[in-house]
Amino acid sequence: MKKTQIGWVIIAIVLVIEAISIIQYPGNTNFIILTTGMLLMLLLFGTLTIIVTDTHLKFRFGVGLVRGSYLLSDIIYCRPISYFSLGWGIRFKPGVTIFNVSGNKAVEIKRRSSDQIIYIGTDNPEEVAAWVYKKMTNK
Repeated sequence: MKKTQIGWVIIAIVLVIEAISIIQYPGNTNFIILTTGMLLMLLLFGTLTIIVTDTHLKFRFGVGLVRGSYLLSDIIYCRPISYFSLGWGIRFKPGVTIFNVSGNKAVEIKRRSSDQIIYIGTDNPEEVAAWVYKKMTNK
């Protein structure tokens, strides 16, 4: 199973910043630097893809430079949640690591090998959690 969430807010912010920079700095070196930075941000954090295989729960931002992978056998539970979002990207709160690009829905993961709880953002947390549970119990 593979689910990709598109970071529409991130894309919109990049487009607005680019539009403003075109007006402010046409043909300027600042424009080139800003555009390069914005394109990198979109490539790195424009989407978040969750992949569930027979053995792993994997996720990756954008082109896959930032990614994670957890053994299904190490997962205690995976459940759908809604939470108060304080932005997008990777965030650390006491006891929780959040990976998201849009919205306030995620799957919450608790692992045997860590006290840290992980939220991975998705538009379909119920479906992802059900798929993970199905793969965890199909041994």
